Amino acid sequence: MSAATDVWIDVHDERESLLAMLETLAPPEWNTQSLCAEWRIRDVVGHLVSETIMTIPKLVRGTVKSGLQINKFIASDACRKGNLPDEELVDAFRTVVPSRTHLPGLSSMSMLEGIVIHSLDIRKPLHRVHAVPEGRMVLVASDLLSSRFFVGHKLFSDLRVTATDAEWSCGHGDEVNGPIEGFVLAMSGRAAGLDQLQGEGMVAVQQRAENL
Repeated sequence: MSAATDVWIDVHDERESLLAMLETLAPPEWNTQSLCAEWRIRDVVGHLVSETIMTIPKLVRGTVKSGLQINKFIASDACRKGNLPDEELVDAFRTVVPSRTHLPGLSSMSMLEGIVIHSLDIRKPLHRVHAVPEGRMVLVASDLLSSRFFVGHKLFSDLRVTATDAEWSCGHGDEVNGPIEGFVLAMSGRAAGLDQLQGEGMVAVQQRAENL
């Protein structure tokens, strides 16, 4: 079994867990503000559906119509799908749970990061606890820290980062420590993650976060 295949098992397992939670949501909970500033819970789910079924032609057309601003198109597309009735939105997500499709340039690791991060975007405001297996979180945290697409390398360069609840640490310099969930949230651009971290290196981290 290849490493990529192993990651897809993780992706599908996290999707199944999120689906089980979504099936229990009361109507008002769908409109709760997520950790994503522009999105409600329902819009995050819409995005998770969209990123699995998106094609290059759809992405190009949508980006052109959005003034060549790809992030603007992604945000509006998520909201459009998020406006589906609750049951239809759950059904749409249920359909993509076993999928292995993604846009060229992405990977199974990208999809694992997506489901882990966006599940936190949904669960944290709703106070729904879910323990992602440690190995999975370590995999995501390590990739986020080295990725040039996310802000982790900017926030934590020249610092020693250490998870207090997992076997994960990287770097050298002033110490930053806290739960690995806090690091994952912070490295993916969620300010809520910074509140979970501490250590002498946090002075530098907070200054860098203000300048992003």
